Amino acid sequence: MVMKIHRYMVPDRSFRNFLDFEHKIDDLFGSFLESPFVARSRAYPHVNVAEYADRTEVVAELPGVQREDVKISVQEGTLTLKGERKPNAAPENAGWIRNEIQRGEFIRTIELPHEVKLDAVSAELANGILRIVLPKAERARAREITIR
Repeated sequence: MVMKIHRYMVPDRSFRNFLDFEHKIDDLFGSFLESPFVARSRAYPHVNVAEYADRTEVVAELPGVQREDVKISVQEGTLTLKGERKPNAAPENAGWIRNEIQRGEFIRTIELPHEVKLDAVSAELANGILRIVLPKAERARAREITIR
């Protein structure tokens, strides 16, 4: 039986190499050892998607990600966010005790509920929050029909 052990207190700094090794093992096998529910909740980046009468807005959490490290595309009714959060180096003259901030490449694909007016899509990244506005194509908007 494989069991994951969490170490929260380090009694002696001489265990630093062991903990670094343990973190590398966690990176390699972490999602395998977690329950499926926990693994699903780690989808990154986390997003909120809201539909309005004239647009859909997607808000994604991207703390620590630079504008130049994110690519956004809309194709065939699908929005794709692709990018990378660069790893942080250990502080100078120190080693990690816990290093849980997710890093590396990511990709999220979101099926859109309507056709998009591609030339009017906008995106803004500020304070680690990416906001994408996807205006509905004219034929995707609801119309009020007058009864005669």
